[in-house]
Amino acid sequence: MNLRNLFLLMALCVVFSCKEDPEEKEYGQTFILRTGTVCGWCSQNDTLEIKGNAVRYVNYAQCQNSNPSEEKSGKLLNSEIDNLLKKLDAEEFKKLDLNSCNICVDGCDDWIYFENDAMSHYIRFSRNDSKLEPIQSFINELFVLKSKYSSGN
Repeated sequence: MNLRNLFLLMALCVVFSCKEDPEEKEYGQTFILRTGTVCGWCSQNDTLEIKGNAVRYVNYAQCQNSNPSEEKSGKLLNSEIDNLLKKLDAEEFKKLDLNSCNICVDGCDDWIYFENDAMSHYIRFSRNDSKLEPIQSFINELFVLKSKYSSGN
């Protein structure tokens, strides 16, 4: 009888160990999200790209060089993506018609490009632009993710 119980216990362990962790599954929603900062005098030119669970950060510190000075990639948890996307009001984002040109006077511009099955939209903006208020929590969360992949982190 002990051998039978041991076999049953081992079978249960195998069944439960095969259960997938929902945080390790690929993110089901198809979307592309890119953000970056570009500054005059080549002081910063970086991009963070998120496609599904995959994330890639690239920084080109020197404009003359076509090779990135920094490149990192990783994988986001579903909870990180969910947290980011729940802060994005797509309708408010689509309403924004921003195309700043601070780089034209040696300043910096931030930009966001978002694409999913239903839409695609691009904005270029100054961080202190009051028109960003409807999506400010999304922008803040996006910049937190970006800072995790940029230098020093």
